[in-house]
Amino acid sequence: MELVFEYIEALESLILEYLPTIIVVAVIVGTYIFMNRPPPAARPPVKAAVKPTVSKVKAPKTTSNAPREKNGIKIFFGTQTRTAEDFSHILEKESKKIGIPCEVADLEGYDPEELKDESFVMFLVATHGEGDPTDNAKEFYLWLTSEDRVADLNGLPFTVFGLGNKTYEHYNSVARVMDKRLEDIGGKRVFERGEGDDDATLEEDFNHWKKKMWPVVCEYLGYELKATEEEKFVPRFRMINVDKDGRDIEESHVRIVSSNPVTKKSSDKKIIYDIKNPYLATVVENRELHGLESDRSCKHIEFDVGNNISYSTGDHLGIYPLNDSQLVQQLLQRLGVDGNHLFALVPRDKSGNIINASLGPMTLERAFTEHLDITNPPRKSVLKALSEYTADPSEKQRLLYLSSEDGNEEYNQFIKHDFRSIGEILSNFPGLKPPIGEFLELCPRLPARYYSISSSPNHKNGIISITSVVVNFHTPTQRFHNGVASTWLSNLKVGDKVPLFVRESHFRLPSQYYSSTTTTTTTTVTTTTTTTTPPPIIMVGPGTGLAPFRGFLQEIHHYQSSKSLEISESMLFFGCRSENVDYLYKQELVDYTDKGTLKDLTVAFSRQNSEKVYVQHKLLEHKEKVWNLLSQGAHFYVCGDARNMSKSVQQSLLSIIKEFGQKDENAAQKFIDDMSSSGRYLQDVWF
Repeated sequence: MELVFEYIEALESLILEYLPTIIVVAVIVGTYIFMNRPPPAARPPVKAAVKPTVSKVKAPKTTSNAPREKNGIKIFFGTQTRTAEDFSHILEKESKKIGIPCEVADLEGYDPEELKDESFVMFLVATHGEGDPTDNAKEFYLWLTSEDRVADLNGLPFTVFGLGNKTYEHYNSVARVMDKRLEDIGGKRVFERGEGDDDATLEEDFNHWKKKMWPVVCEYLGYELKATEEEKFVPRFRMINVDKDGRDIEESHVRIVSSNPVTKKSSDKKIIYDIKNPYLATVVENRELHGLESDRSCKHIEFDVGNNISYSTGDHLGIYPLNDSQLVQQLLQRLGVDGNHLFALVPRDKSGNIINASLGPMTLERAFTEHLDITNPPRKSVLKALSEYTADPSEKQRLLYLSSEDGNEEYNQFIKHDFRSIGEILSNFPGLKPPIGEFLELCPRLPARYYSISSSPNHKNGIISITSVVVNFHTPTQRFHNGVASTWLSNLKVGDKVPLFVRESHFRLPSQYYSSTTTTTTTTVTTTTTTTTPPPIIMVGPGTGLAPFRGFLQEIHHYQSSKSLEISESMLFFGCRSENVDYLYKQELVDYTDKGTLKDLTVAFSRQNSEKVYVQHKLLEHKEKVWNLLSQGAHFYVCGDARNMSKSVQQSLLSIIKEFGQKDENAAQKFIDDMSSSGRYLQDVWF
């Protein structure tokens, strides 16, 4: 190009004499510049997000392909169970080992308008429910997917890893939407999106992704790739012994304080209770729902929350349970520590007169009871770290093998399939003597458990109820395992306190049930009142899948009685083993049918007769009515098991649509997909 411009300057002195020649040369040069211009930024079509819908965006700005300055990496996590947060800190350690400055940040509280000013970002985000972002990522996700979001990231380098579960229909949809959206609004994807399956190989998926990711990121940022795997576990926290006032015993001038979240308040100054700040509710009822012939247990539990928490029918209740006291004492004894010992876990790189604790100040017994997950199988990274704390070479070798890639098959069998807890690991490896501080850091945190709310706020003011089946079973090692939350809940007494919060759900009745639907039209001749009748609903919920539908029926009855309005056709398909064993809320369902609140009740008994009958079979028995209601715009709801039941129900529905809608397989599936995108096909499922 420089030679071209020098040539043009040389021609200037002869311009009058050689004007025609100059014109020809100018055309040639202009053509050369145009043909060699930089290509515009890619602009692939934007796919709609599951929730919320993402519209097309403006064309992104053209950006340079050159790496930004070496200002380091910021890793954002969106998590419901802390796994994404734990993975983020693994990447942080590896990044710093390479020499890349790194910071881990919670998406909650981060100002997304600052995103364009970051140097390089990684997102580790989980998907829960029906394609929803986690609670701490919700605001950022809504900002990112906003319809008026323009291309303003100015070439921000990024990569994304998603944590999901293939049992669910919307597998890793949050990561997929964010990855696509970041590119569409001007970001530069440096490394391909990774996805982990929590139902099978989540940790392995993450390890494979980061192993391939680091060489690409190092080359992009201009760093020399170094081995990132830690040969030895390096703790991020240190344990401090404190007194009853929370002061460091060795340095009394240092005060340790709990890292309590900042209390959030609504516009009317009411405290907002959420996953980081649960409300301490009072148990007002805890009764058995199964019959005397049952060898299992299912509890109806009600909590008094007064006017401190509001909810809608279909929402979920998050509950923080307590670990079994006997298991806690066994672990404390095995580790050789006093449960009454007061401690705090603080970051190693923090100092000063006041230090925020990661855990504590509290007693060890309280930490093991309220905060540590001591029942689920430990991840490979935990086994690898524990290998440092045995003097037995054979134990060390065994733990290292179980945590290695070569040991995948044996890890899956010995740890995951056999459902070995951390306590069983300590029993199987008697030489293990981990320092209590390191053990506290390695042990995952006890996550909240979620339950479909089985009540309507209009039924009993200030009362929330759940329907909880008690989980217990023998593991392949013959250890009798009690479900942490369900067992604890089943033993609660009236007056006990429970930390809880509400998580909003999209599992909702048709909008007509939540708004005024009567309008009056007046003319010079007559006055008429037009009532918008809600569309029909079809509910499918075997076992505790009935829970949200109990709330639906309470809400419909409130609508029916308080507004004196007609309601549409409604069908409920409920499934249980037999009438005298586990027919949940039988009398309530019969009463609602007698009152006309529920128009059609069908029960599938799987153990009452010689032939096993399930809800998917009953759907086919009533296929003509189901199709007629679908043709009238019915909303179809499924609640319960995601692994088998929900898929079988969808297959029955596909069969009905094909037969009566005269559609082939693809057209029938599109019919369901269209129902889903319009909010008429909703699932609240779990595995």
